[in-house]
Amino acid sequence: MAEDVFLSDDLLRQLMSVGEVDLLVGMSSLHAANTVSHALDEIEESFQRNFVRQRVVIVNVGGGDNDEDSARAKGHDNLAEKGVRVPGITSLRTSHRVAANVPGSPSPGIALRTILAAADLLRARACAVVSPAASNLTPDSVANLLRPVYREKFDFVAPLYTRNKYQGLLARNLLYPMSRALFGWGIRELFSEEWAFSGRLAALCLNQDVWHEEAIQARPEAWMAISAMASDFRCCQAFLGEKSQATKGLGRDIVEVLRQTVGTLFWCLETRQSLWLDSGRSQSVPTFGPAHELTSDPTDLDRHRIFEMFRSGVTELEPILSSILDPETHSEIKSIVSLEEGKFRFKSGLWVRTLYDFAASYHHAVINRDHLVQALAPLYRGMTYSFLAEHSDSSPAEMETASETLCGEFELQKPYLMERWKAKVEVKS
Repeated sequence: MAEDVFLSDDLLRQLMSVGEVDLLVGMSSLHAANTVSHALDEIEESFQRNFVRQRVVIVNVGGGDNDEDSARAKGHDNLAEKGVRVPGITSLRTSHRVAANVPGSPSPGIALRTILAAADLLRARACAVVSPAASNLTPDSVANLLRPVYREKFDFVAPLYTRNKYQGLLARNLLYPMSRALFGWGIRELFSEEWAFSGRLAALCLNQDVWHEEAIQARPEAWMAISAMASDFRCCQAFLGEKSQATKGLGRDIVEVLRQTVGTLFWCLETRQSLWLDSGRSQSVPTFGPAHELTSDPTDLDRHRIFEMFRSGVTELEPILSSILDPETHSEIKSIVSLEEGKFRFKSGLWVRTLYDFAASYHHAVINRDHLVQALAPLYRGMTYSFLAEHSDSSPAEMETASETLCGEFELQKPYLMERWKAKVEVKS
């Protein structure tokens, strides 16, 4: 690891007392005070059940430096100290817990950098990042993340979940098909709170000069996956079970979600041009467990409100959209805005062209990049309305077929993006 000063003396002392390990699980306990103790016990139980002989450690990154925070992070009431063992299981190794208290409120990027540094110093072979607030965190889910790295020698493991068919629409309609078409790897959950990686990928990412970038501070996991792809490391997916989350309306919070996810994806396109400009057709990714599972529970999403927010947002952002979109794309967007709600559809070809126009305009910096990503919000609402209208009665199998069709459209139109990306553009002042 490159010489650095971002690790505190206290953390370094804790790591030195641990020594080398086989497995490391990291997490950030910020804003998870009520669930961190349960999460620590779930991870430790996974170690006891599934990795009896391995040297293991939990690294918990938290904010602040008071005694109460430190005690919670280290988990002084852990199972080992209370003499609690899983029935029939006797661990042959000590389970260590390390508290990494970071001043202030550590961002996901700072938390990951701390975890990577700990992994590098401890020479961990397999590492996982989990969220203590996740309701689906179980001993099995922790093991499902670690096994492909430790036993199958994979370098990056993305999660897969059972979802309601109306959950994860941003991933289904944008992040997954676009990243699959451009980077050539069909990773469904490129943005997640849970993933795993090898020690050698940790070392590679730790030494990259990117930690000051806003995209890395906000959502570093997609960048880590793309870094693995760029270095020909082995990537896979592992099924973790049900993803419990409420289906929320597309209100103002979607703007921040787009900034963190789509903004990071566009940033990765910019910084990894040589990877995707030269890549061929997408390839399947090895999967442990079911490839995908959907349930058909009803949704509380307000389709009418989503449509109205699409229409008003496009109208309000008309001058900005005219500078981002190709004239033909812009003309088609204006034509569908005038349609009655019952007749409105955002066809997949137009949606793909719209996103590729945004990506190319991001590259050429036609306007402030942050403002550009935010301007995508009303168009995403329009696509979401169209998706809900088209698939209100669709079975999970039918939705999966539609998803594959959309992925094909992204691949088909990739030359359009490449042409716009390479074109000389006069930036408007």
